[in-house]
Amino acid sequence: MHIYAMDIEVRLLRSFVAIYERGSLSRAADRLGCTQAAMSIRLKMLETQIGGLLFVRQHHRLEPTSKGSELYAKALSVLAAYDEMLSATRSETPPQKVRIGVPDDYALSICARVMATMRDDIKDMEIELVCDLSANLVAALQRQDVDLALVTLASRPSSARISTEARLNWVYAPGLHIRDNQTVALAAYPEGCVFRRAMIAALEARHRQWRVAIQSQSHAGIVAAVNAGLAVTSMAAGTAPHGLLESVQTKQLPALEPVPIYLMSQGTTATPAARRIEDKIISELETIFV
Repeated sequence: MHIYAMDIEVRLLRSFVAIYERGSLSRAADRLGCTQAAMSIRLKMLETQIGGLLFVRQHHRLEPTSKGSELYAKALSVLAAYDEMLSATRSETPPQKVRIGVPDDYALSICARVMATMRDDIKDMEIELVCDLSANLVAALQRQDVDLALVTLASRPSSARISTEARLNWVYAPGLHIRDNQTVALAAYPEGCVFRRAMIAALEARHRQWRVAIQSQSHAGIVAAVNAGLAVTSMAAGTAPHGLLESVQTKQLPALEPVPIYLMSQGTTATPAARRIEDKIISELETIFV
């Protein structure tokens, strides 16, 4: 059913959605401020255009047919797009868009804390979060695909506005036990990741055998492996997901070196909105990593 290709009035779709959600013509009519007779006519017109029944009466209630259920999901999408279009065209000043690039593990931890303090700052903005690996975000910033990027790199980039250090902790599932002579299984991002390098360097310094058991470009993949008890990983202190344990070090896992976090921007070409968000992020980073 491709309702985008049909010439269906928005009024008919709104009436159909009201009937679907309220289960009767009278309650739908009350919702839209029209008569029950008008609502009945609209339903019949829509069924004619669709080419089939959308409801059947059961126990004093209109129950959707399979065609009706299919149309409901599509109608919601169409009405949402229509309302968004009207809202955008009626707005006197379009929202200022700021694109922030951030690794997804930072998005779930550091960025979430920053965003929680920015409610008043972003009322006139549209924020787009672009989650990717740090190296890819640097390239995106150079292409001007993002306005800001919060990244961890091996060396300080020239466009870094501020840098700070995050302490790393080992993160693992409860009950995980690593024996003295056991090879440490790691869950890590691809080669080039500073977190991966920190784990390997710490284990090598202690002459511990290790292997990358799970490699993933996404935080979800890393967390899934650790949750399953297949491997350990490292994260910025205090950012481990609920249900996982984190430690500075254990008998089998040596302490990790801190990693740098850089906030990169477009510099003098940044928009006023991007500079406002940039200053807010700087302030919050200084609070988080004092």
